Amino acid sequence: MNQRKLNVIAYSDYICPFCYIGYHRIEQLKKEYNLDIEWRPFEIHPETPKKGAAIDDLPFPKGYLEMAFANVKRLADEDGLTLKFANKLPNSQLALYISEFARKKGKFEEFHKLVLEAYWLEGKDIGDKGLLLDLAKSVGLNKDEIESYLKTDEPSIILRETLKELRKYGINGVPTFNIEGRLIVGAQSYEVFKKTINKILDEIKK
Repeated sequence: MNQRKLNVIAYSDYICPFCYIGYHRIEQLKKEYNLDIEWRPFEIHPETPKKGAAIDDLPFPKGYLEMAFANVKRLADEDGLTLKFANKLPNSQLALYISEFARKKGKFEEFHKLVLEAYWLEGKDIGDKGLLLDLAKSVGLNKDEIESYLKTDEPSIILRETLKELRKYGINGVPTFNIEGRLIVGAQSYEVFKKTINKILDEIKK
């Protein structure tokens, strides 16, 4: 691909359906454009109990979840994705922490993909430590080293730093994509992504 590489910083959380759709769309765009993606963690529901919360118990206005699920399904259908909506919202903090360990070991992309697919395609509880450690082991990560890493302050510091980064832009939601300084918020259409990318590439040529 004889094309200028563009740096993309993507902020996301594993329990965000629009983040999974955004992930899938970025992966498809990588087939057409030379994109260097760096995924950064953003915890959208830190208030969720460690053991997770039943979807029916979440404090959303009446009809909100039905509307949200319908919107997610519409976007997923556009990409040919069949999502499995779990009946439980996991606490995503541990998954985000372990993903940072995976990054240190050069295994982020593999682990990131497995966690997203475990939740959105298989409906598994990604707040479960045993599941996460098994996923990590499957990509060659050492469970004992992960346990040691989780006892440090490093992963929580990283989460706080990425929160500061997004707030600096005045944004409180994910997914957010920073493409060479241009922000795209939400799981936007391929046309929106392509228009932004092509504009950047055209400006580089001038």
